[in-house]
Amino acid sequence: MDVIATIWKKPYYHDRNQRMIEAGINCFRVKCSHWGLEDIATALQNARNQLDESGKRVKLLADLPEAKIRLGHFPQEKILLKAGTSLHFKYAEESADPFEFVPMTLEGFGNNLRVNDIFYTGDGQVAYRVDTVVDPNHVIVTTENAGVLNFHTAVTIPHAADQLNHVTPFVKEIINILPQCRPEMVAFSFVNSGDMAKELVGMLQKVTTTNWNPQIIAKIESPKGIEHIDQILDHVGGIMVARGDLGLLVPYAKLGKVQKYLIRKAHEKKKYVIVATQILQSLLDNHIPMRSDILDLTNICLDGADAVMLCAETAHSTTPERAVTVAKEIIREMETPGLSVMK
Repeated sequence: MDVIATIWKKPYYHDRNQRMIEAGINCFRVKCSHWGLEDIATALQNARNQLDESGKRVKLLADLPEAKIRLGHFPQEKILLKAGTSLHFKYAEESADPFEFVPMTLEGFGNNLRVNDIFYTGDGQVAYRVDTVVDPNHVIVTTENAGVLNFHTAVTIPHAADQLNHVTPFVKEIINILPQCRPEMVAFSFVNSGDMAKELVGMLQKVTTTNWNPQIIAKIESPKGIEHIDQILDHVGGIMVARGDLGLLVPYAKLGKVQKYLIRKAHEKKKYVIVATQILQSLLDNHIPMRSDILDLTNICLDGADAVMLCAETAHSTTPERAVTVAKEIIREMETPGLSVMK
């Protein structure tokens, strides 16, 4: 099983990435969001150069962004919220005071919300229950839990995820620069139908060459992606079980079943399958991973995934090579027949 590591792209940390190469990483992932086209191109090229110079067989994965809903700007980098806090969310690019209103960058976001609906910021760190839909650009909510709210953070509105057009002009711009850095894999976000997969493959094929023809990965992140998995697999080289958004858009109690179902579907069509997000996230705080993390990776191995993708475990860690080493040790143990607890 391969281990894919997310690398922080700005600035580009050559030394920490080299430590992951030496720890045996199989692939670097550059997440092509948050920054502009020039920064993304630089990060991809820096990674390509380092991998080529290393002489190791390490691949490069360009992970293209979706049409993400994000908060606008407010003066504080982050604010602390208590459970039961009443907030106004309004369509705007910025707000002088988030306690007056929190800016949402998607016009008409209220059209996707009803009273008592739940939506989230971050990876589900804070949940908000809708009390009143004042108009399409203004809703009043109550926080379900205490937590931290950061400006520019992602917002997940379950009813909106599959309504957005994720084939954005920015995705097309990134595709056009990919031949320069030749990533071995290209991942497309929120693929939810065979037609969407076919469209994205066609866009990429326009820039491929005889010397560069990457493997195409469809990220499955929504109910429609699950529903149309057979048609999607017909057009791509593999899929990613992208548990970050998927864990917010399907009932969390069903996520384990969904993961196993998608892995099985990929096996049936002999396609590559990656499982991503919070594989060993406890290593951000602990030297030894939480037992639930160990068993999560163990079960991913038993299910037969071809790769796991580390996200915050490597992108936000000062010792990303530790996550690579731990993942490799668990995978190696699962691929070794028999059991010897003393070795």
